[in-house]
Amino acid sequence: MSEIVDGNNLMGRLGSGTREGLVSELCEVARRKRKRLTVVFDGPPAASRPKVQAFGDVTVVYAAPRSADEEIVRRIREARDPRGVTVVTDDRALASAVAAAGARTAGIEAFQRDASARMGAPAPADPGKPAAAGNPKDWERWFSDPKNRIT
Repeated sequence: MSEIVDGNNLMGRLGSGTREGLVSELCEVARRKRKRLTVVFDGPPAASRPKVQAFGDVTVVYAAPRSADEEIVRRIREARDPRGVTVVTDDRALASAVAAAGARTAGIEAFQRDASARMGAPAPADPGKPAAAGNPKDWERWFSDPKNRIT
């Protein structure tokens, strides 16, 4: 089973400040859950960054020129087993399109509860809490690539 996260929707609901902060948090969740996650953001990546980036068990996709919703539905339609895909979103229109394409949805609260339970910690009460540090090996690998350095 795979999970696709509606990145902008999750950022808005959790009050995460940046895409990088959210990705860092998701890297920790994926590592703890021992699960691969794909997070899809609206818009293009930052200058000179690839449209698809891998950070360990988290794959980041920038949907431009499509919307994130269109990219998520496209990925479900192209999946071998759409029923094995769960999309994390609170966007009702996207949830409806995902169900029509044959996948499941999970709300952000359910995703957060599940992640917290698997991590052995209580569910965060403060959505404005700073992002977790993430997996240092993922960041080492990312920063060791010259194209990801700011010069």
